[in-house]
Amino acid sequence: MVLTIERLFRVATLLFLLGLADACWVEPRLLLFRDDVRIDLAAPRVRVAHLSDLHIRSDMPLLHRIVREIAAARPDLVVITGDLIHDVPDRQGFLRNAAVVAALVRDLRRIAPVYAVQGHSEHQGELMPILQQAGIEWLSNEGRRIGPEGGILLLGLNTQVGFDSFAWQWPSPFRPIEMKKDVRLYGARRDEPYRNFYSHYDPAPAGLADDGGPLAWSNYEVTCDAWIDDEDAGVGLVFHSRYVRGEDRMIEFSRDGSRWAQGGDFAVFEHGSALKGRTATGVIPEPKRWYRLKARTEVTPDRLIVRAKVWPVDRPEPAKWQAEAEDRFPTRAVAGTVGLWASGGGTTVYRNLRVVDRTGRVLLDEPLALAPGARKPQGFRVGPRGTRLAMALARSPRVPPGTPAVILSHMADVAPEASRRGIAAVIAGHTHGGQVRLPLFGALTTRSSLGSLYDMGRFEFAAPNARGLTTLYINPGVGMSVVPVRFWCPPKWALVELGG
Repeated sequence: MVLTIERLFRVATLLFLLGLADACWVEPRLLLFRDDVRIDLAAPRVRVAHLSDLHIRSDMPLLHRIVREIAAARPDLVVITGDLIHDVPDRQGFLRNAAVVAALVRDLRRIAPVYAVQGHSEHQGELMPILQQAGIEWLSNEGRRIGPEGGILLLGLNTQVGFDSFAWQWPSPFRPIEMKKDVRLYGARRDEPYRNFYSHYDPAPAGLADDGGPLAWSNYEVTCDAWIDDEDAGVGLVFHSRYVRGEDRMIEFSRDGSRWAQGGDFAVFEHGSALKGRTATGVIPEPKRWYRLKARTEVTPDRLIVRAKVWPVDRPEPAKWQAEAEDRFPTRAVAGTVGLWASGGGTTVYRNLRVVDRTGRVLLDEPLALAPGARKPQGFRVGPRGTRLAMALARSPRVPPGTPAVILSHMADVAPEASRRGIAAVIAGHTHGGQVRLPLFGALTTRSSLGSLYDMGRFEFAAPNARGLTTLYINPGVGMSVVPVRFWCPPKWALVELGG
């Protein structure tokens, strides 16, 4: 009996070590498979190479193998459904990772046009112009016609902006905050840690894609008072913001206590582009003390200049700007509305939001004090104007009736909404196929509102279109997140044939 138990122990140990070697080395670095997917559509055929969830953190031989295999497949275009990069708060680490991603994009662009959507990892603004210059065409809740004679409408959904119908959503923390009896100010209260939330001034737009009103504001000064009750709470302003119409482009003047804050002081940075210069103010707010935030923009034909300062309201205003930076990238946000930003745990409160243009004309004078029963100031909205898919359809070129539409989305959660709208297909990633799978059990987790059944591969939903179906394809991806292992789930890319 002792010998039998000893043998069983040795076998179990050997299996464990083999599994560990597979998870840490063989699957992440040596294996690569291809999915072949055919989706019949009433349009000329288009061959699409699909990559997802690369999470690039170094220049690996596997990346070069991917390029060779895609080149051999001779696709008409390459699509990437987000999470290209392993995101890190350290700037030097970010630049190293971004350089590897850019090199991969340049190699892919030599093969075919490259379209991509932002996933969860593409939140550092400087990454967008870096990869755009390398050859990516970003789709941020908008559409493009692809294929012969533009026979297919490609809709790109941005994970950084918006929500999906019929999918779980983070509840907004924005609400009235009672500071003292009969004084209700607009603010945000959260128990959960770091996640971005916005409330923008966007009164009565003519439609989801409307670019007028406050979205046309430029060259202005914005001031607002802010208060926090916890040193980790995130608080700030956004301006020149395009967020409400589905674009991840804005300037943020904020601070929080997360590891991404790099010190916790107020600083300016840009979504979708990058400011160069003195971006940090050095001011770390004390809890339960009011501070005044002031920022000014200057737009010229070749650059955007941003100046900012912050100080306790019971102290004199600093004579000089504490932060001053500029942006010369083509992606710079030259106009847009203003909004409030909140993140982190605790309570954030705002008051006296004011916007004045360069001539001295007051564009907005909002005390942010709420009347009894009001949940938000008049003209403000929480989040964007509509779902990601609704905004993408509104921000797409006109197509003939019956033109099939195909969605690129980092997450597959849009599939129920897509099927109800009669969309032909959804191409997604995010799940990593579970990344760690157990034989006979499958994925341990997919982090999706659709549930663990929708882990990877092809699925069909009933839809009111010519085929009667919306096809969902979920790519298990190439890279890893949380833990650097893959088990029973080797990396894959896909060759998707769209059309007849």
